[in-house]
Amino acid sequence: MDLRECVEIALGNSPDVAVAEGRVIKARISLKDAKAALLPKVDLSGGYRLNNLQSTLRWDERNYDLSISASATPYDGAKSLLRISQARQLLKSAEAGYATAKAALVLDVVRKYYEVLKSLELLEVTKEALIQKRKHLELAEAKFHQGIAPRSDVLKAEGEVAAATLDSLQAEGELKIAYARLKDAMGMELEAPIRIKPVRFVEEELSSFEECLREALRNRAEIAQARAGLEVQRYNLKLAKLETWPAISLSGSYNIYADRLLGSPVDRSWRRNTDWVFGIGLRFPIFDGGVRRRAVREAEVSLKESELDYLNMERAIRLEVRTAYLNLKTASERVKLSEKQVESARESYEAALGRYEVGVAPITEVIDAQVALSDGKMNHTRAVYDYLYAKAVLDKSIGGTPYLGR
Repeated sequence: MDLRECVEIALGNSPDVAVAEGRVIKARISLKDAKAALLPKVDLSGGYRLNNLQSTLRWDERNYDLSISASATPYDGAKSLLRISQARQLLKSAEAGYATAKAALVLDVVRKYYEVLKSLELLEVTKEALIQKRKHLELAEAKFHQGIAPRSDVLKAEGEVAAATLDSLQAEGELKIAYARLKDAMGMELEAPIRIKPVRFVEEELSSFEECLREALRNRAEIAQARAGLEVQRYNLKLAKLETWPAISLSGSYNIYADRLLGSPVDRSWRRNTDWVFGIGLRFPIFDGGVRRRAVREAEVSLKESELDYLNMERAIRLEVRTAYLNLKTASERVKLSEKQVESARESYEAALGRYEVGVAPITEVIDAQVALSDGKMNHTRAVYDYLYAKAVLDKSIGGTPYLGR
């Protein structure tokens, strides 16, 4: 499977993402409840009474009641409207938290996917080095039997083969661990078989830091979440202040006594069997022991905390983008330098091997050149995947999808 498929599986299996999604669902329900406060309420109530004074069921208004009532509060001092606006901001905060949880999981899967690919390539390098060192041993043994190389060359070659075998075994173990970590991040059973596809290395042109920072401040879910939290506290403060002001409210209800219309004896008079109530109320707070005043003060403090949280989030994102940007630039330079290192080490190894074959160089020169070549290949492999991961980190830091870019 490719990286996209691994990410989709992880998103489907992650408990953290499921919890964040549940918060979004609850926030949507809360918003609907807040809107429902502006809608009229309709109730149907009824009952039937039995007692020991009568032995038969009688269908008359003395034994049962049935009524339908409708009520509404069209104005409550704008509290309902403020609660709706507050619920909208809570929904935005939950959605931003959901996006943050998904981005963190995606980056974790990307990192572990690259770790598997890096471990695969490092294993190939160690196997290639083992093959080369076995050839060196065969060459040293042939020269020794021909009497043109000392026994020490054979012993050194044998030691190098043993060391390369250990390196290969260690690389195999690291590959198994990398696979286990990837499967764990995807929510799979650790024993489940899995094969992943390689990724293509493409070094992209890097945008300016200022452009990356603008994108981050515009797109990051954490900024949206902090902004929504700030708005929630502003609405909290408005609601707290409303409690200290005189409040006018309007209310009304309409009742239908259906038992009189349908019962025995029947009374078809709509006017006698219905009534309505319309009310206007004025509430003027006089004394409550300072509860409302302290609630306002508490809301002001909470608002100040949210403002500071927002500023701290901005600073944290600026630092995150700066760090990711510099890491990507460093990784790009490492890729270029490691390519040159491999080229130089390969030329040096081929030259040393040629000199040893004609008997003008000791085997230690070949061994040193082979070690340098293996180190160069490993450094290049690490540099490539460090670059790919650094790019994913930068993409995530500016609000993009790590495995899709910006």
